[in-house]
Amino acid sequence: MGIQYQPYHAHVPDQAHYYGQPQPYYYPPPHPGQKPVPRYHKEQRGSGTKWCLRCVCCCCCCFLLFILCLVGAMAFFILYYNPQKPNYDVKEFAVKSFNLNDNTLETDFKVSVEADNPNDKISILYEKGSMFDVSYQGTRICSGSGPEFQQPTKNVTMLNISLEGKNDLNSNVKDSFIEDQKNGKIPLDIHIYVPIKFALENSKSKIIDVMMKCYIEVDSLKRDKKSKILNKICHYKVNF
Repeated sequence: MGIQYQPYHAHVPDQAHYYGQPQPYYYPPPHPGQKPVPRYHKEQRGSGTKWCLRCVCCCCCCFLLFILCLVGAMAFFILYYNPQKPNYDVKEFAVKSFNLNDNTLETDFKVSVEADNPNDKISILYEKGSMFDVSYQGTRICSGSGPEFQQPTKNVTMLNISLEGKNDLNSNVKDSFIEDQKNGKIPLDIHIYVPIKFALENSKSKIIDVMMKCYIEVDSLKRDKKSKILNKICHYKVNF
């Protein structure tokens, strides 16, 4: 008689049939003296992005605060000091010496320039390096420099500049000059460059360039005589 085998029924949990379903992973308990393994949660995945956004927002706020402080400081400066640019004008033109021999012209002129400082709380420092020159039909006939000084607030100062020169004129310029002298209308160009600084109590500004160009017509250029200015057109600019 043969051996009869009984059927074997094994109990398999239902969750074992779902191979695609993820199973939870259980960390073993740490041994004594061992640090526990950190467990991350879903809500911690976006913490890096949130930190970057906070950093950007903080930088933007700091930049905006800096701009507001700068605008406030500028507004206070303008309201308190009320800065105004100085004004300049050519008032007189005098001849000390004038000699025209052959094609050589020797001149010694005096130009009076009025400098007006309209500021209440700002004085003006006139620095070294100013240049004044007079030209006729594009030919420079004399030049000079201005003084170094400090102009106080609410002040008008007359700058008397001596201009000397010795130059050779070509025949066309010489003939034109003699003709204008006979007609009593001599056109001249005056170029002025002055470096200045604004003085605010205990501080000074950087060097500011003042450039001026005047076209004048005088009646004559005779020695030891003040020439009469018949026509005058002046333009000047202050480069801050």
